[in-house]
Amino acid sequence: MRLTRSALLAASALTLFLGTAQAATLRVGIQDDPDALDPATSGTYTGRFVFASLCDKLVDISPDLKIVPQLAESWEWDKDGKGVTFTLRKNVKFHDGTPFDAEAVKFNIERMKTMPDSKRKAELAPVSGVEALGADKVHFTLSEPFVPLLANLSDRAGMMVSPKAAKEKGADFGAAPVCAGPYEFVERKSRDLIRVKKFADYWNASEIGYDEVVYNYIGDSTVRLSRVRAGDLDIAERIAPTDLKTIREDSNLALHSAPGLAVSHFMFNVGNGEKANTPLGRDAKLRQAFELAIDRNVINRVAFNGEFLADNQMIPPSSPFYSKAHPAPARDIKKAKELMAAAGQTKVPIELTFENSLADSRVAQIIQSMASEAGFEVKLLPLETTSAIERYLNGNFEAYIGNWSGRADPDPTLVAFFGCSGAQNVNKYCNKELDGILAQARAESDDGKRKALYEKATGIYLTDLPSIPLYHSNWFFAARKNIEGIKIYPDGLLRLTGVKPGA
Repeated sequence: MRLTRSALLAASALTLFLGTAQAATLRVGIQDDPDALDPATSGTYTGRFVFASLCDKLVDISPDLKIVPQLAESWEWDKDGKGVTFTLRKNVKFHDGTPFDAEAVKFNIERMKTMPDSKRKAELAPVSGVEALGADKVHFTLSEPFVPLLANLSDRAGMMVSPKAAKEKGADFGAAPVCAGPYEFVERKSRDLIRVKKFADYWNASEIGYDEVVYNYIGDSTVRLSRVRAGDLDIAERIAPTDLKTIREDSNLALHSAPGLAVSHFMFNVGNGEKANTPLGRDAKLRQAFELAIDRNVINRVAFNGEFLADNQMIPPSSPFYSKAHPAPARDIKKAKELMAAAGQTKVPIELTFENSLADSRVAQIIQSMASEAGFEVKLLPLETTSAIERYLNGNFEAYIGNWSGRADPDPTLVAFFGCSGAQNVNKYCNKELDGILAQARAESDDGKRKALYEKATGIYLTDLPSIPLYHSNWFFAARKNIEGIKIYPDGLLRLTGVKPGA
């Protein structure tokens, strides 16, 4: 049957309509496959990256690291510093349609404090009680003044999940999370993709520009970039510095970057089992010699084209609590050998475990070469990511290249790694004086006095050197040029508010 001209026009119009009515999908390339998508149990950076679309928090950070409202519109501290009252945003719903209110906040905090496998217990340890004062007001009682509370609530400790869904799903909640963010969970294919769709009842839905987001797991940075260039992806996170020239020269791409809070460090096992029984594990003077044997600027230049920030502290210079009184020492092989001789050593072996990624492999090889000039014999042990992390968590290493994504406040980093019972203190370092100083800093509301305490803390950990900080990475994202509204924050998370397709 032959179609009339009017029928052909109608068919063309229908095709055009269907084409424009297709859902707008944002395709994002991520470096790692996240662990369980439950804010209480998650322990990976990529998990936090995906949570930015799923789970709003009580508060957030601004690009200049200030605490700003999210699900809580405002807050007021008790005069004695041992409590804070939050006024919550009204008419907010979880993805299952249940209301977000003060009782939901109470449930979430108690869940994170009591779940056997919760990783948020240390972050919320000073919270001794939560009371709903009304539908939109909730009070946190603290066992002691705890200034970093708001910073902790700007991350997973402050992410709110549906009490109804959490009770129904139990241990399986992380397989299909239900939160109160701009997107709701659709599906996950292990080591492949995570798909989320726009939540129609989101409190700020008018600022959410895509109908769905698909996170594609692609471990190789160069491959992620190639797929953005080919148009298979719209955005790729954590682009290698060695690939930045390609982005800058491609007229179809845009480079989005931000100074990071992250730190990479060379951690020594100083007290966790038999693996701590090494010369470097036992003797801080030898660890100081090891630091003098390496050149952080060379590591940055050779491994990262000079695009990162070589530094000797766990806290980045962008933090107001960074210590300018403790600059990184210059490489000094002669002095390194003198320290080794004073310790009765000329050759010191150490096994270095690390994730077999391009970045860590380069850093490990550079350190091996430089340290050998002073007499350190570094044996490299590259492992697949899961195996490396398992060893790390169990303290099954002599030395380890650690990568920490950082936090807006110094406390979650310094207490985690250097507090005697810190959550990341897998090398079992413990200095009681440092522990006391970090506890004082938690309770000090005066920024000047708090900075002075962190100056002291920095001096102690840079003398003991249970870990040698190496550099702070900057965040580099590649995106198709027609995507509008991308803004990368120091925490490296892709916030989707305001992100939309361009012309």
